[in-house]
Amino acid sequence: MTTKLESKQATIRKVDIFRHRGLVGAMLMTPIVLLVLASPPLVREDAIAGQMLNTLGWLCFLGYGAIRVWATLFIGGRKNDVLQVDGPYSISRNPLYVGSACFGLSVALFLKSLTFGGALLIAFFYYWRFVVTAEEKFLAQRFGEEFREYCRRTPRFWPRLSSYNSPKSVSVDVKFLRIEAARLARGAIVPVVLTGLMRLREAQWWPEWFHLP
Repeated sequence: MTTKLESKQATIRKVDIFRHRGLVGAMLMTPIVLLVLASPPLVREDAIAGQMLNTLGWLCFLGYGAIRVWATLFIGGRKNDVLQVDGPYSISRNPLYVGSACFGLSVALFLKSLTFGGALLIAFFYYWRFVVTAEEKFLAQRFGEEFREYCRRTPRFWPRLSSYNSPKSVSVDVKFLRIEAARLARGAIVPVVLTGLMRLREAQWWPEWFHLP
């Protein structure tokens, strides 16, 4: 008969499987990016529509960076030790994933690709169905009724701004803030590279092996 401790340990192992969830996401999406790049562009980079999509892409990327830093200020290094319910966590239970969704949307906008947008929805479902569910089961076992009450008043993803609450000051873990800053610096390479590739994609010598929307 499965004991409560064994059940908790099984949940922890399940969460640990998704420790490299960022790598899994990259492995899922990179082939789609390559397929899109090997197809004719839907919108030219120098067209008004192309410039508008690039602007929206940069805004989404900046939103991604702002959300990630904001969430890290509140939760960095303390995710499994305390139940964070203030700041960005008072309006969404998963602000870091909201930020990651902004990053994915920015890639879709830079690529100007409906195909990538569709793949992004599939990836979102994967995270929602498996990763977030596993993490929330762990948190429910870790914090019990406190977490269940938090779930009742706070949406899983889409922010509810009217629920915002924040203390006057927070204790910041500088180490994790540096780690997040380094991650964002690496992430900033993506829109720069994509913008360059999209311009090269319009060259006559660029291979066009597929026709994807």
